[in-house]
Amino acid sequence: MIYADNDGTAGLVRVEAKAGAIPNPFTTLDTANGEFDHTWPDVLPNGKGVLFTVTYSGKKGVKGRFSYAIAVAEIPSGKHRVIVQDATYARYASSGHLLYVTADKRLMAVPFDQNSMTVTGEPIALTEGIRAGLGGSADLAISATGTLVYSTGAEAGRLELVWVTRQGTAEAVDPEWSGESFGAPALSPDGKRLAVTRSAGGEPFKIWIKWLDRGPSIRLAADGNEDFQPAWSPDGRSVAFTSNPTKGSSYVELERADGGAPGAVQFRRTGNLFNAGWSPDGKWLIFETDRPGAGDILAMRPGVDTAPIPLVATAFTETAPAISPNGRWLAYSSNEGGKDDIYVVPFPNTRGGKWPISTDGGTEPVWSHRGTELFYRDASGNLVAVEVNANPTFSVGRSTTLFPAAGYESVRYTPQYAVSLDDRRFLMIRPLETGTPDNIIVVENWFEELKTAASGSARRLRNR
Repeated sequence: MIYADNDGTAGLVRVEAKAGAIPNPFTTLDTANGEFDHTWPDVLPNGKGVLFTVTYSGKKGVKGRFSYAIAVAEIPSGKHRVIVQDATYARYASSGHLLYVTADKRLMAVPFDQNSMTVTGEPIALTEGIRAGLGGSADLAISATGTLVYSTGAEAGRLELVWVTRQGTAEAVDPEWSGESFGAPALSPDGKRLAVTRSAGGEPFKIWIKWLDRGPSIRLAADGNEDFQPAWSPDGRSVAFTSNPTKGSSYVELERADGGAPGAVQFRRTGNLFNAGWSPDGKWLIFETDRPGAGDILAMRPGVDTAPIPLVATAFTETAPAISPNGRWLAYSSNEGGKDDIYVVPFPNTRGGKWPISTDGGTEPVWSHRGTELFYRDASGNLVAVEVNANPTFSVGRSTTLFPAAGYESVRYTPQYAVSLDDRRFLMIRPLETGTPDNIIVVENWFEELKTAASGSARRLRNR
């Protein structure tokens, strides 16, 4: 199986279809040419290659903006090359065509030889108004027998921030403030400001600081790098975040929350860093590494340690580290039991014990401010609250499902919600209602229409 690593900048991942198989990198980003991500793979029927979308950051002289291209990767080497520029979401049609979507939402088809993995003819436009979404996605599918399904309507992917009560009632934080993407919201220690990853107008992902609920907002870090996953310093004066320049390295940066001074790099490494955060006393900086199949949780004391110290580092994937308000316990998600579940270990002596928290799968652990509850999402997408005793020893109490949260943004590796200061509300992310109806179009015997369109295009070319 070949899939996209959908959290962070990475190439495609390959894993054998058997229990216990470890995923391995398949494609490698060509960062020298601005490749930022590889997504939306489609394995060719002959098994020789994989079509996928290349996302560029800063392509074509427009610093920080995304653009897309279609590439094909050889199996098993993973070596790839671009075959169609300015296109996204490639799908192979058994009629011998490559389908893709352009920036102006046109569905295109071009003859394609899957054996040589090359384009063999001229593209033709088939229809317009394909519904597009984030990251070069499109609502499009084609069956082997020639049934085409696509949707039209308002562009997907615009998101909004909402307050959600423990009973599941939602209310917009600021109806005037939305974006193409929001991620990893973090509330300041006094609960008055929000730090969030945001992208709008095709700009790169950056960290924004917003006064709640309808106050002004500012953007941190004016460079052209992609910035993610903010975390407030305990005193509320600064925000740490991870930055991924397109040169194969990542770093954790600390910047004043008012944007009044340049940021300072706290730690840098080759590869990806995620989920940087502080211990409540401000002495420890905790973060997560990521590679296909295994992420580790590390920590360091800036100004004290010269290298990161492994906290939870195994052959499994450990993600989303969260330290309790009293600084004594570390919650995280791990797939060591075959599925993602939430665990708690002592901090910083993580070998001093382990307590399982979730009972039906678990991701995105977040502590209550009082330290008496631990929240997470279960395998069904529900938000769950677990009563815990965190002082002086640790114990687990009653578990309560609060409300269905499948309609809100969720990422396995990074919490996509924050908890209000009184622990009564959750700041979450959901799709913005556009008021424009979507239409799902089903075209049967579509290959016949494709042949007619291709024939007409060929006649027009001969008559030129």
